[in-house]
Amino acid sequence: MKTQLKFKVAPIYLVFLSLIVSCETDPLETDVSTTEAQLQNKTQQLNHNAYQFNGTVYDISAAPDGSIMVAVNGVNEKTIEVIKHGSVKTMTSVNSATDIQGIAAVSSGNAFVVSAGSDLAKNGELYKASYGNVRMVADLAAFERDHDPDAFKGIQWKNQQCEAIDGFSAGPQNNPYKVMASLGQTVYVADAAGNTVLKTSETGEIDYLAILTPPIDNNGDYLVRWNAGRDKEIDCYAQPVPTSIAEDADGHIYIGELTGALGPQDGVFPIGRSRVWKIRAGATNVVLDQRNVTDDYELLIDGLTSVIDVEIGPDGMLYVVELDANSWFSLLGIPGLSPIGGKISRYHLDGTFDTAVTGLSLPGAITFDKDGNLWVLENLSSVRMLHFDNAD
Repeated sequence: MKTQLKFKVAPIYLVFLSLIVSCETDPLETDVSTTEAQLQNKTQQLNHNAYQFNGTVYDISAAPDGSIMVAVNGVNEKTIEVIKHGSVKTMTSVNSATDIQGIAAVSSGNAFVVSAGSDLAKNGELYKASYGNVRMVADLAAFERDHDPDAFKGIQWKNQQCEAIDGFSAGPQNNPYKVMASLGQTVYVADAAGNTVLKTSETGEIDYLAILTPPIDNNGDYLVRWNAGRDKEIDCYAQPVPTSIAEDADGHIYIGELTGALGPQDGVFPIGRSRVWKIRAGATNVVLDQRNVTDDYELLIDGLTSVIDVEIGPDGMLYVVELDANSWFSLLGIPGLSPIGGKISRYHLDGTFDTAVTGLSLPGAITFDKDGNLWVLENLSSVRMLHFDNAD
């Protein structure tokens, strides 16, 4: 998953546009004006109680006091904003080289936040922020440069030459996207471009919790997107792209994946290829491989499209945010298609589907406040409360 994009509708959703290609390795061109007009139109239709932010937002997180923290990338600065008692105030600014993406509140006025990666993993850090104070906890980019787990750990399924596509370079790639503060003392980070979930202590020690592997075909083989090398001898697989992490009361970890573009022989658009994994409490250095079965993990849910967030609700159930099946096509600005949509589905922890809320507008993240209310981020800038069982 990449972060350098050719146009304005922001990284994580345009990320998979940077991954979509035809038979060649040139990035796909997109009708930006049409896409932006669709977003603006949908924004006007949002619930009138939504909080609008003047900047790009990738994540939200509820604090124990009931406030909602919002990581905002404005024109002149990056800030953490706090929604509380109907008003919004700035908690602190974050002086990172790249956008701030995932945020995880740990107490009133304290949160972890991650910054985006860049080509060859030159950027991407974990910070701890409080009122007026921000410090770097872990250099996630350095870990990717030094270890690159999907290439050099576990089953080593990715060749670094396969990163030389869509304007990126062969070598390590990273994009810390979502972050979760564990019920213990560990902080987990979904590194979308690294195809890993990292774990770090509050003192900065980093390891990998899990390496995700590519989606498979009906024969159990990894889906090949393209071939690298002088003689096209290197199979380059569709990338799983982890985006989100959740933890249940028993310490089991849940991971949602976006899934990168497929090869032309498989239809390019990875509709129905995204998965949610469940890792057993206490397991570590796990390779999440659909072809193998171990006691450390299970493929909990498959057949999804572009999972953006996962959360455990106050009811103990798993909530999964994904984009509509036609969202890949909607992002291309093709006339006649509906604007970018999405849904939130609720599952039992054994993966059994319960119910869903559909018709959302470019959902990006969810969180539950102390009273059990569900909040949703839409259109990369709008945050509102959503009554899940009586959706508005």
